[in-house]
Amino acid sequence: MRLLLLAAAISLSACANPHKVRELDDSKLDKKGEIQGAVIGLNENREVVIEQKTEADSELGKLGATAYDLEVRLTRAHEDLSRCREELSDPRLGGSGKIVEIPEIDQLRPSGEVKEEFGITKEGKLSFVRKEMFLDRLQGQRKYNDTLREQLKLMEKHQRDCARDMRAARVKNGLPGERYSGQGKYVNGRYLQTRRAEKNLDDAFAIASEESAKASAGGKTSEE
Repeated sequence: MRLLLLAAAISLSACANPHKVRELDDSKLDKKGEIQGAVIGLNENREVVIEQKTEADSELGKLGATAYDLEVRLTRAHEDLSRCREELSDPRLGGSGKIVEIPEIDQLRPSGEVKEEFGITKEGKLSFVRKEMFLDRLQGQRKYNDTLREQLKLMEKHQRDCARDMRAARVKNGLPGERYSGQGKYVNGRYLQTRRAEKNLDDAFAIASEESAKASAGGKTSEE
């Protein structure tokens, strides 16, 4: 009875410590196929299993790379939305001059408990040593990535809504729905710009005026 209780206590202790490395079930599958790097096969109970193995450092590295991509996309979407709402508030497009509040970006990076030690190494160098639990970093990174995805989804929705309103406001006030792009042509091997790209609403109305003047004078517009 004591042996059973001791075994149960050891088992519970192991389960209570998620950072303790345990042996993985490395039983072979009766391979039947593959999908996206994972193996499809039958286990010893004749159950169909999809198994995918990833090295620990590779898993954490991929999560970090994904986070970087999401951060770049989120920052770009935030900048585009800021510009859109700023221009949409312009009285020349029928705006009130008051910019609608932009959703904030919450990029709180994952941070687990880090233990720091300071001392001298065997080589005689003064050094800092910082340690944290691998699973804490992994789980924190996954949670951070999920947060970024939710923020990006929300930001892109606001961006699409603003772009739709912007197109309508531009057309209503004598501008094309999309921003003017730069145009040009090659003359004797050299590129000659015939229309600058629109950087702001001042450019947009100036270009529109120039295009209108060309049309009124009977000349060809730069789009022809």
